Amino acid sequence: MSARKVTVIRGGWIVGFDGENHRIIKDGVVVVRGDVIEYVGKDWQGEAGREIDARQDLVMPGLINTHSHVGAHAGDRMVFDGGRRDLFRSGFLNYCTTKGANGPTIHDYENPGAGIRFSLASILKCGATTVVDMGAELGGGSMDDGMGPMAEAAGELGIRLYTSPGYASAHHYFDQGGRHRMQWDEEAGLRGLEKAVEYIKNYDGAFNGRIRGILVPLEYHTAMHDLLRRTKEAAKELGVGITTHCAESMVEVQDSIRETGRTPVSMLYDLGFLGPEVVLGHTLYTAGHSQIAFPYGDDLAKLAETGATVAHCPLVFARRGLFLESFQRYHDAGVNISIGTDSYPQDILGELKFVALMGKVADHNQEHASTRDIFNAVTLSAARALNRPDLGRLAAGAQADVVICDFGRLRTGPFLDPIKTLIQCCDGEVVKHVMVQGRMLVEDGRLADWDEAALLNDVRQSTDRAWDSFADYWPESEPILEVFPAAYEPWDGE
Repeated sequence: MSARKVTVIRGGWIVGFDGENHRIIKDGVVVVRGDVIEYVGKDWQGEAGREIDARQDLVMPGLINTHSHVGAHAGDRMVFDGGRRDLFRSGFLNYCTTKGANGPTIHDYENPGAGIRFSLASILKCGATTVVDMGAELGGGSMDDGMGPMAEAAGELGIRLYTSPGYASAHHYFDQGGRHRMQWDEEAGLRGLEKAVEYIKNYDGAFNGRIRGILVPLEYHTAMHDLLRRTKEAAKELGVGITTHCAESMVEVQDSIRETGRTPVSMLYDLGFLGPEVVLGHTLYTAGHSQIAFPYGDDLAKLAETGATVAHCPLVFARRGLFLESFQRYHDAGVNISIGTDSYPQDILGELKFVALMGKVADHNQEHASTRDIFNAVTLSAARALNRPDLGRLAAGAQADVVICDFGRLRTGPFLDPIKTLIQCCDGEVVKHVMVQGRMLVEDGRLADWDEAALLNDVRQSTDRAWDSFADYWPESEPILEVFPAAYEPWDGE
């Protein structure tokens, strides 16, 4: 390959991988040839087609976001500071409301294409080069419309995406009296699995391998046991992973214990569903969590034994006054922990600060949720969850997914340790360059190929339409600002 295909990045501080651990190389070099990393070390004298001066910057592997709802999610944005009290601080159930089992929801009023493009752009700009989508119906697409808007957009943008159409045996709704209900349809769930399997057969490996399949039974709460068993079998036949939501709401945990005598994790264990190919979103309410009053069994031991991964998303739960109990407890039990952003602001780098802070608060211990363990969670542990030893590290032979953070700015200040500074002081706004598979997708903090102003305009129009239509899908037909009041009253200035 000619020198024109060689990019030399001169750091700074480089997070190199020595075969077992991340290590910091001061004033080092990363050499990219084509779509892979050729060299990481102190010096390199070969000819290059491009040199990037990152001598004031931190050079690190692309981060891996293992749990994201790729879309704008107008619902999440409206429930901050509020929501129904009878949902026990659950967030998402507040905006899944309908006027009856077949009524509209907030998603029916959103423009899915605008939300998808905005979300993918945000994920990439904040330093995640790989993202696992949680199988939104409008995201994965269908066999009738080809690959679907999400995979097409990800392919165009250049980000790595794990996806397929999500499926379930039931869906949540609120009846005319405002009571939470679930409508079950076993055949619909099985048809959804068939559709997802066909999707993966057709599109896994698209866009030079950046689009990868993963099966997504949407929730433990809405999946019949037979659907979970069949999902496990299908994943083995296809050689792909599985991801689902698990133990994320009190309603789910209460239903599981009443109906089976087991927590969601224990039930999945008894079904033989758990394994190293499984990523469980959230998994907040395990046995012994202070809120569920159910100390029986050892869920963490079952997770560790099977090799299943927990995708921890602290910010979305901190907004509801909740936190994992605790990052350190899961880590010490041997559970593989990764990090996700869930809904918004899709800033994986900013999320790391909440992992650290909430982890220390949970245990009242400043030594818990260490910087090392958190950075490993969003790189090496996440790569393990996806069975991708070529991701989450800067090493010869790994995929050329590289993020460069601007450390020549006031907010980083003086520092002893660049990774502690990254987590304590930074968020996605410090991301300067993002490379995926050797292609620079973000340069000097701007998307290389997409118009950011147009993305923002389109998604604002979409969410405005959803909010303006609030009374059409809210059971009591109230205006949105009566249910979810603004921080301040409007004023005409007179």
